[in-house]
Amino acid sequence: MSEEFEINDIHSTFDFKGFIVKLLSYWPLFLISLAIGFGIAYYINVRKLPVYKMDTMISIKDDQNPFFTSNTSLTFNWGGTTDKVNTAVITLKSRSHNEKVVDQLQFYINYYKDGKYKQVDAYKHTPFFVEIDTSKNQILGKQFQLVFKDSTRFTLSTIFEEDRNFTVQNYHTKEKISKHFEAQNFSKEFRIGEKIHLPFFGGTILPNPEMDAIPNKKYYISFSNFDGVVKGYMNINIKPESKGGSALRLSLINKNKAKIVDYLNSSVRVLSEDMLERKNLFATKTIRFIDSSLAHKSKELLGVEEELNTFKNKNDIFNLESEGAEINTKLSALDLQKEDIDRQLNYYKTLETYLITRKNYNEIPAPSVAGISEGSVVASVGRIIALSEERTNLEYSFKEGAPVFKDIDRQIDAVKEVLLENINSSKGLLDYELNTIKRNIVKYEGQIRKLPK
Repeated sequence: MSEEFEINDIHSTFDFKGFIVKLLSYWPLFLISLAIGFGIAYYINVRKLPVYKMDTMISIKDDQNPFFTSNTSLTFNWGGTTDKVNTAVITLKSRSHNEKVVDQLQFYINYYKDGKYKQVDAYKHTPFFVEIDTSKNQILGKQFQLVFKDSTRFTLSTIFEEDRNFTVQNYHTKEKISKHFEAQNFSKEFRIGEKIHLPFFGGTILPNPEMDAIPNKKYYISFSNFDGVVKGYMNINIKPESKGGSALRLSLINKNKAKIVDYLNSSVRVLSEDMLERKNLFATKTIRFIDSSLAHKSKELLGVEEELNTFKNKNDIFNLESEGAEINTKLSALDLQKEDIDRQLNYYKTLETYLITRKNYNEIPAPSVAGISEGSVVASVGRIIALSEERTNLEYSFKEGAPVFKDIDRQIDAVKEVLLENINSSKGLLDYELNTIKRNIVKYEGQIRKLPK
C-alpha cells in the first residue's frame, strides 16, 4: 500500500495546467514566428513567375491506297491507322521537325520587359519585332536594352564589363564560333526599320502594329543557342486520345502562353506540310514511272504500226473474205495476249533487277501498274515498301547501325528472297504461255499466207 501511494504521488507532481499557462505566456514569440513564415511564403509566391500548360488535339486521317488493289486511282495509304499515328508521334518528337518549327518561329530570339519584381518573358508583348540578318553572327547570352524615345527612335545599349571571348552563332548555317570583344559601354540611337550592322548584332527592329511604343520604357532582347532551344522543345508531351484511336493530344509547358499557342499550331502545320510533301513525292515518282512506261509503249506501238502497214501493203490481208477476217481476229487476240505477257515479263525483269541492285526500296514500282495480279507478288512488294517506309521514319530517331535497323533489314531480306522465288516461278509460267502463243501465231500466219491474194 505504501509503495502504491508513493508512485501515485510522484505522477501527481507534473502540473499540466501550469505548463499550458507557461506555454501561452510565449504567445508573442509564436505570433512573430507565424508572421515571419507567412511573410517568407508570400514573398516567394509573389516573386515566382507563373507556369502555363496548354494542349491541342489533332486527328491523323488515313487515306485508302488502291495501288495494291485492282483500282489504280491516285490516292495513297500511309500504312494503316496504328502505323500512321506512330509515324506522326515519332516525327513530332524528332529533332529535324522541331528544328523546322523553332526556325520558322525564331524562338531563339528572347524578348523581356521589367516586371514587378524581375524581368518577365515579353513575347508578343513588345511594341517591336526583331528581324535578324541570318547571314550575320549574333552574340549568344548577351542582353541588349531598348529604350524608345518616341514612336520611331530608340536607343540600343549593352555593357561589356571586361575583355573576353563570347560565343556568336549564324542562324542560317547554325555554326557557332568564339569572338573576342573589348570592354565597353555600347549605346547608339537607331530608327524603326533601319538596318543595324554591329559586330555582335545584325538585323532590323520592326514595329508591332498591335502595340504603341511608350517613351522611356525599357525592353530587352537576347539570343539563345539554337541547339539548346530545339532540345528544350523536344520534350513536348504527345499522347493518343484513346487506345487504338487516330487522335493525338499535344501539350506543352512554358511561362508564356502566346509561345505555347504559336509552337503547338506551328508544329501541327509543319507536320501537315511534311506529310503532304511525302505523299506528293510518292505520287510524283509513281506518275514518273507510269509516264516512262507509256513512252516506252508508245515507241513499241509505233513499231507495231509500221510492221502492220508493211504487212498490209505486202499481203493485202484486209481485203480477204470471212475466213481471212476470222484468222485476223484470232491473230489480234493473240497479239494482245503476247503484249500483256511481254509487259508482265518486262515488269518482273525490272523488279528483279531493282531488288538485286538497290538497297533503298522507296521507289519500287507498284505491280498493278503492269497488270500483275499475282497475290503473293503484290503482297510481298507492299510489305517491302511498308518496311522501307518504316525504316525511313525511324532514321529521325535512331542512329544508323541501331538494332532496329538490322531487324527491319532482316525482314526485308526475308521478304525479298521469297519474292525473288515467286518472280522466277511466275516468269517460268509466263515463258511457257508465251511460247504457246507464239506457236499459235506462227500457225495462223501460215494459214494467212495460204489464202488467195
